[in-house]
Parts: sequence; C-alpha cells; structure tokens
Amino acid sequence: MQSLKDWKSVMLGTDSYSPGKSLLERLPNELLLKILELLIPQHPATSSVSSEWFMSEQLPSSINDTHQIVSLSPCLQVSRRIYDVALPLIYRDIKLVERCNSEDSYSRLLRSIDLNPSLASLIHTLDLTESPGSGLSALLPRSLALLPRLRSLHLQLGQMKQLNPQNIRDVFFGMPNLETLVIENSCPDTDPNYLFDVLRTLESMNPAISSKLRSLACRTGLRDHLAVADEDIFSNVLKWFPNLQALDLAHTPIDSRSLLAINGNARFQFLRITNCQDSTSYNLAHFLAAHPSVNSSLVVFDGSGVEFTQEETTTLLEGFPSSLRCLNLRRSNMASSQVPQLQKLCRHLEELSVGHGLTMDDVEAILMRPRFDFDAAVPRLSLDGVRIPKDESEYELVLGPMRDAITLCKLRRRLASVSGIHCHSTAKMSRVRFLDISSLDAEEQGKMTNSVLLGEHSAPLKFIVASNISIEDSHGLQKLCGSCGWRDRWCNGIFWVERE
Repeated sequence: MQSLKDWKSVMLGTDSYSPGKSLLERLPNELLLKILELLIPQHPATSSVSSEWFMSEQLPSSINDTHQIVSLSPCLQVSRRIYDVALPLIYRDIKLVERCNSEDSYSRLLRSIDLNPSLASLIHTLDLTESPGSGLSALLPRSLALLPRLRSLHLQLGQMKQLNPQNIRDVFFGMPNLETLVIENSCPDTDPNYLFDVLRTLESMNPAISSKLRSLACRTGLRDHLAVADEDIFSNVLKWFPNLQALDLAHTPIDSRSLLAINGNARFQFLRITNCQDSTSYNLAHFLAAHPSVNSSLVVFDGSGVEFTQEETTTLLEGFPSSLRCLNLRRSNMASSQVPQLQKLCRHLEELSVGHGLTMDDVEAILMRPRFDFDAAVPRLSLDGVRIPKDESEYELVLGPMRDAITLCKLRRRLASVSGIHCHSTAKMSRVRFLDISSLDAEEQGKMTNSVLLGEHSAPLKFIVASNISIEDSHGLQKLCGSCGWRDRWCNGIFWVERE
C-alpha cells in the first residue's frame, strides 16, 4: 500500500501522454502481444504436439482457483494502438458457450463477421463443444466458407450427426488450412456410436484424396457404454491422413489391427489409446514397436487404458524411440527385470507413469541408479501394528510427535546416504520431472515416506503422484514434505507432492 501511495505522489502533476505516445504503446508489436497474452489463462494441453507438459497438466487445479474467463474487450477502449494489437488476440481463439438469451452465440458471431468481414481472417480456432447444436447443420457450412484461415475446429459428436454426408466430408477434406479437428462427446444424451456413423460417410471418398489434418481427436467419452466397433471403419479412414502427427482416441474402442492401416508417411508425435478392443494387446505392441509412423518420432504415448502383459511391455520398452518424452503405462504389468530398460528410457523421458508389479525400490533404481548409490530402505512395520489402543490413546499426544521425529530422522539419514559412483560419473542422469506411482500397491506407495526420491539428488524430479496412498501415509508425507523441500497437494481425490 505504501508503494502505491509513493507511486501516486510521483505521478501527481505529471503530464499525461498523448494518444499513442505512452511507453507501453511504443513497445514493439511482439512485446505488446506477449504482455496481453499474459492476461489470458492457459488451458491444459490435450493433443497438442508442442506442449511442454502433458500428464502434469492433467492434475486437478486447486479449489481456490476460480478459473474465471478473462475478457480482453476493455483493451479495445484504451487507445487505437492497443486496439490494433488486442483485436487479433481476441478473435484468434473463439469458444462459443451456451447462454440463456434469445440470440444464439453462433449466430451473433456470423453476424459480426458479416458486418466486418476482416474479422474472419483473424479466427484460427473455433470451439463449438459447449454451444447448442440446434441449427448447426445450416450455419456450419456457411461459417466454414467465411473462415479461410481456420486451423483448429472443435465439434460435438451430436453436431456432426446433424450434418449431411457432403458437409462431413468438407470438414475432413474441404478446409485447406485446417490442421486440428476434435470431435468430442460432451452431451450425455448423444449415442457414442454416432462416431462410427460419421466415419462411415468417409468410406466413399476418392482414394486419391488425402486430408491435410495434422491432429485428429475422436473422444467418445462414455467408457463403458460403447458397442463393439466395426474394425474396418478406422482401417478405411486412417489411411487418408498422411500428415497426422497427433491421434487422440480417448475412450474410443479401436481394434489395434486397424492402426496398421495408418499411412506409412505419417509421423506421429502424440498417440493416446485408452480403450483397445482386442482380447490381447499384442497387435498394439507390435504396431508401436515396428510401424514407421511411430517408431522414430513418437513424443507422447498415453496407453493408460491398455493392460499390456509383461512380455508386451518388454517389447514396447525396447522399441520406443529416443524422441519419447511422455509415457503412460498405468495399467500395464511390469516387473523388476524391466528396470534396466526403464533406466535407459529415463535418459530422455520427462514424464512417466509406471504400471503394476514394481516396488518402490525398483522406482528408486529407475531414476537414481547406476549414477548414485544409497542405503536400502528401512523395513516398515505394518500399520495395523502401530495403531494405539483406545485405552492408551491419552499417550498419543506424546507418542505421536516422537514417532514423527523418528520417521524424519530415518528419512534424513537415508537421504544423507546418497553418493555418486565414480565409475558411473559419466552416466546420463534421469530427466524425469513428473512421476506417477499410483499403480503401485498402496503399501509400496507408502514407502515414499522413506524414499531417496525426496532428496535433492532426484532433480529434476518435480511432481510425484500417489493417488492410492493410505490416509496414514499421506498424513506422514504432509509432515515430512516441508522439511525436505516439497509441499503436499490433495485435490479431487488425487494426492501428489511437488518440489518447492
């Protein structure tokens, strides 16, 4: 408050700048644009191939975050200079939402473009996933013709169902600058099988025609209410996308044999498959290890819904390219014998979600060895054996702090035991910044209270997610985190610790 008063006293009596001559307005367009972009909240990445983070952005936000929609409209009234820079930013990414008024927001947008046709060239992203679907069949073809520079289009599955076959083909093939297409089932009343009806309209396309799409997302959303998909649908459709770099099939059933029909010229950087339809996942593992579209370019692979066997997991770990930065094998079966393969991957991985079957000792070895040596973890007593009987509960006020102090001493002693191994001093360190151990047994997750991962030698590790940890162990971590440079977070049933 005092600094504000000091600033006010300095500014009193100072002549105001003439329009367009202030220090802010004299900044280059690039700097002024960056400043205005800071006013817009960042949204979590979905299937973006350029996102720096993926899994960490899926963590729930704090309940104290309001996530209010920030409007840059007041910037238009500051000056002509600010107006010229802010207007393209306002219209660059348009998301239409349903409002309780007489005029549809989609119709208002088209009317604004009719009044000022130059606005159409500013729109790069159009998101209709939260707008009412009524009348879309008549408005969408017109809007596609009005938006020549549209690069990203987000539609509801129910909206796609309203379009005639020619309009559907225009969405996939008729927009020269469209790079990203998202089809999302955000309405619970929409039959998820509509997606297959939409894709069937593409089967009659000329084989010589190809789409320019770089990112395709088909998220049916309803995991357990899907009929079995016709395996030929994706086989017949995916071959028309030679430029694909991102494919998101979250909660969409697909026969993994259909993936083999993907155009060999495609170079995937992002692949998410959470509902593999096969009775076994052998074909999917073979595709990931051998297909030219993924075996040299893949950056993000989310197979969180696929239960790979240990043998298939071994095949995957051996076949992933050095370009991989994010790996989610949460439901896969793993074993201690795969630690060397995971160690090799962690030299370039930045986000890792491990599967079932590993221990906390294995996880520590994956991230810390062979570069570091450290003492073995102290064996833990069963939680049932340390609970205080009701008749001795009055001693808990004394025993509780003593027990916490002993736990902290054991952790500090183990962290102090970490030392570099001279013969492995040139070995590459792990680059993992985000680690998800939620698939480990609850008892193994609880061993994080005595883990060397909480020490400084585990850097650059920044997040550790342990969603299935017991209440007792989560309370223990809450007491330990502050003393070793971490803070605990708990939101929407997910527990994680974050390095300060």
